[in-house]
Amino acid sequence: MTVLANGRERAGEDAAAQRDALSVERLSLAVGHGDAAVPLLADVTVRVGRGETVGLVGESGSGKSLTARSALGLLPRGARATGRVEVAGVDVLAADRRTLRELRRTRASMVFQDPRAALNPVRRIGDYLTEGLRARGTPARDAAARALDLLDRVGIRDPAGALRRYPHEFSGGMLQRVVIAGALSTEPDLLLADEPTTALDVTTQAEVIGLLRRMQRAHGTGMLFVTHDLDLAAAICDRVYVMYAGRVMEESAGASLFTAPAHPYTRGLLEAGPSVRGEKAAIRPIRGRPRALAEAPGGCSFRDRCPLAGDDCAEAVPAYRTHGASVVACLRPERVAP
Repeated sequence: MTVLANGRERAGEDAAAQRDALSVERLSLAVGHGDAAVPLLADVTVRVGRGETVGLVGESGSGKSLTARSALGLLPRGARATGRVEVAGVDVLAADRRTLRELRRTRASMVFQDPRAALNPVRRIGDYLTEGLRARGTPARDAAARALDLLDRVGIRDPAGALRRYPHEFSGGMLQRVVIAGALSTEPDLLLADEPTTALDVTTQAEVIGLLRRMQRAHGTGMLFVTHDLDLAAAICDRVYVMYAGRVMEESAGASLFTAPAHPYTRGLLEAGPSVRGEKAAIRPIRGRPRALAEAPGGCSFRDRCPLAGDDCAEAVPAYRTHGASVVACLRPERVAP
């Protein structure tokens, strides 16, 4: 009997180790009802394996942050969701409040884009950093020591003094470091990083990215990295999802993002930014303006801005197909030159 029980326990541990940190399958999201319903996401599928860094890129309003927030059940009020969102084995869309609270406290953490809005202005930094640890049963002294170590590692000067200060006493960049330290404090299975280095200088950005990667190697943490910086995404991400108008347009290996884009939108994003490799290439912005899903044209959402669009692009949403190292929703990926 003991052998059988131990065998089952080991089997459970093996299954948990193989489970993805995040699995989003055909997630669609809308607010409102009937004719007044406003679609926000459509058939979004994203996967983050344990120890893997996955990028989520695209223009503002493409649905990146909303996709990341769905992993914690942080959906707009009155939102209706279909599909499946699973974090470390927890069905987020079906979970009750208690389960979601436990998930956010122990299994998944998020670095929000606006750190000042993520912190309670009337609570000290030390309270913020130790709350999750103490809720897990960590003694107060050990939690404080852990908080001091994390503040030092993210580049906060005088960590002991920082624990006694309030958020309004920090600059935006310093608060971003505090939020990153808080996200790392519980060693989560999944880290959702929404523009985590935007407010940091280049040197500190490199240090923070290095810290995140070391944590991943040590604890097998999966990271969903939301960013507008395609160079950064290509450099640190194992895979990259490109989003536009609430849909995933392309999934690519990180190294292939620059060398072989398979969607006209991905190529447009690359051409709209300056080269960091010393090449003298003209910056060519994508024509038109970004579309939300609710105002996107029928068929391919990108067709009114796409230089390769034809009449057939209006007939239906393109099915995903494999092209080179990418999975892409486009009828003409072979015409997207590298």
